[in-house]
Amino acid sequence: MNDKLPKNVKQTLLLLKQAGFEAFLVGGAVRDLLMNKNPKDYDLATNATPEQMENVFCDYHCIRTGMRHNTITVHIQNDFIEITTYRNQSGTIQEDLACRDITINAMAFSLQDGLVDPYGGFDDLQAKLLRFTGNGLDRIREDPLRMLRMIRFACQLDFSIDFHAWQLIQINSSLLDQVSRERIRDELDKILFSDSNGLDMLYESGLLETIDSHLSELFLCEQKNPYHYTDVGHHTLDALRNVLIFVPVVSHEMLSAFEEKTIRYALLLHDIGKPSVKTTDTNGVDHFYGHAEVSVKLARHFLTTYRFSNAEIERILKLVQYHDYHLSMTYKGMRKMLVKHHLYPEFMKSLLIVKLCDASAHRHPEKMIPDLLDFKTFYMDFIQNHPYRFSDLKIDGHTILTLCPNIDPKKIPVIQQECLDQIMQHSEKNTKEELSCFIKKNQRRYRVMNLERK
Repeated sequence: MNDKLPKNVKQTLLLLKQAGFEAFLVGGAVRDLLMNKNPKDYDLATNATPEQMENVFCDYHCIRTGMRHNTITVHIQNDFIEITTYRNQSGTIQEDLACRDITINAMAFSLQDGLVDPYGGFDDLQAKLLRFTGNGLDRIREDPLRMLRMIRFACQLDFSIDFHAWQLIQINSSLLDQVSRERIRDELDKILFSDSNGLDMLYESGLLETIDSHLSELFLCEQKNPYHYTDVGHHTLDALRNVLIFVPVVSHEMLSAFEEKTIRYALLLHDIGKPSVKTTDTNGVDHFYGHAEVSVKLARHFLTTYRFSNAEIERILKLVQYHDYHLSMTYKGMRKMLVKHHLYPEFMKSLLIVKLCDASAHRHPEKMIPDLLDFKTFYMDFIQNHPYRFSDLKIDGHTILTLCPNIDPKKIPVIQQECLDQIMQHSEKNTKEELSCFIKKNQRRYRVMNLERK
């Protein structure tokens, strides 16, 4: 593995060794190199204190990134290398590795000693097996997030979880409630991005119940109707699996991190309201009337609880709100989507991916998907040939105020919407003169217009 190490990592190990300290590459970098993968970052462990490390690397820029955990980051040329004092400060790498969560993450490597593997991590890599390091119950009690990390690694690496470890997770799943919501959210991000059985594993382990009981209920909610072949939970799982399949179908551009995250969470939450509204008719057919509205409400609670950003919350909730919305290929339907609901291209791209993933997880996707693709073609043609948003108007808010002196400025968007109505079907009327004439004709009505009713 020596020949796989980047030059700057070797230099860092060597400088610590020359100064009389032990130095080991640890954690995910060792695991990835053994799997012939390129590590995202390189972490080192040493018996040197942070102050001693700073003396060793006095010729380089040292950043005190985690002094609470005795960690500094050394900037060597273009690399940032994180170095931490042995976790228990006992002075041995073996005891440091004993504190790590999973055997495949509890290996170390040094230039002198080669691979240090006291817990059989290399054999587990070969067997594609995940086990807790040492006493699994102790590892869980030290940090219950490790249960979620175990599932995350199973998803990312396509590994199996050791039977004993799986039992420990099931028995102790409620301990996850002790972990901060931000840390849980960050692990959940990685699980959702893995395109695997992560959601099913979370449910079977009991962790999903602790994360959000409404999500767990999805797997108990059957859908006995002509449109579905499975319960809501597995429908959600199947929809999530198809995100990357439909991205190139909708757009030639790759998704941004924001787009992919909001799409995945919208799919996770799009049917979360179904168990609350489920009814069964006299023929034994299940219905879920109004589930989108209830899903928005429950999704909002989930997203605020797990402290998503305001921009993420706004986008995810809008995707959930419109995931079941009928996309009409008529002038009237397009006007409603664009002028009233503001389903603009930057949003429609994500919505179409959500709807295609949702459709692919229905009983007859071959009937639904072609209609969505036809709509995409119709929509793109329409927006290229029709003005559809306020910025397309040849008249702005300042001009409207000049034409309608003393009018409540809050009425300007209403007037702009009416102007859009005028020009969407007749784009030749999108001139300052035509729109000014239209506004002047309606000036009196605008003055007395009831804003709330409008």
